[in-house]
Amino acid sequence: MKVISVTANPAIDLTIHASDWRRGIVNRGQKIDKTAGGKGLTVAINLRDAGIDASVTGWMGTRNDSTFVATFAEHRLDDQFIRIPGNTRRCIKIIDNSNGETTDINMPGLAIPPQAKAELVAYLDANLSAESVLVMGGSLPPAVEEDFYARMVARFRARCRCVVVDTSDGPLKATMQAEVLPHIIKPNIHELADFCGREVEDNEDVVNLAREFIARGVVLAVVSMGSRGAWFVNRETALHAAPPQVKVMSTVGAGDAMVAGIVRGMMLEHDLERMARTATAYSASNIQHMGTFLPDQATIDKLKSRVVISQLP
Repeated sequence: MKVISVTANPAIDLTIHASDWRRGIVNRGQKIDKTAGGKGLTVAINLRDAGIDASVTGWMGTRNDSTFVATFAEHRLDDQFIRIPGNTRRCIKIIDNSNGETTDINMPGLAIPPQAKAELVAYLDANLSAESVLVMGGSLPPAVEEDFYARMVARFRARCRCVVVDTSDGPLKATMQAEVLPHIIKPNIHELADFCGREVEDNEDVVNLAREFIARGVVLAVVSMGSRGAWFVNRETALHAAPPQVKVMSTVGAGDAMVAGIVRGMMLEHDLERMARTATAYSASNIQHMGTFLPDQATIDKLKSRVVISQLP
């Protein structure tokens, strides 16, 4: 089984550590980290750390791809990114280590020419099959229509074992309003509320909204709620996974680690509870360190044992 992970709008993340920083004044930082970022790429890194091979693709600028190339080599990812002239965007993350808060400033990204769009679709056409898992994640760059993910779902869902989409804002709305939906979605509670145009009231409301997606063809809907855990909802069951309490170093990539756990569980045909435990443990492990990677299996197993699974009363 092959995983192809699409990151349409990758970024070089510049993470600035500045304890007790405040707006509108001169602040002093403690250090700065530079990492390759993007939802689909981060999911693929976590999958590779979990023993699942993955190819990564999307669009990337030729002028500053060295950070990505080094990351692909470190994690043994199959690099199928389509290069275009220019610089891949840089995004700024300011982490206040005194309280664990992260402030993001995300740039829009490269304008993708029509030929590069067609090249990506052609690559997917040639490489996706009945045993493929297609993961698409993150924002879309300028000149790429908001329904790009929706069109890829319609084109490839019947040809793949599983299509997973994790996005937000306009691309999420276009994907979820389309006639053909992905097999798996993972909105967070804020993205779900934005899509619905109202506040999500309580756990029962979360589950009912997830079941609406299930009724329209989604196989698994996972709604993440940060420290409040996540709901895993399929046609038969709705399970809540409460994460263990851990020291938070950074929440960057926690949702992507959860997606990796979901995809791995699906590929290994784990039941919903086992999948929920593992995905929640992956997410909890991610927030305990800077950067994107999974710790050793013993640490994952310890976190899994502390995940609390429950259902609605």
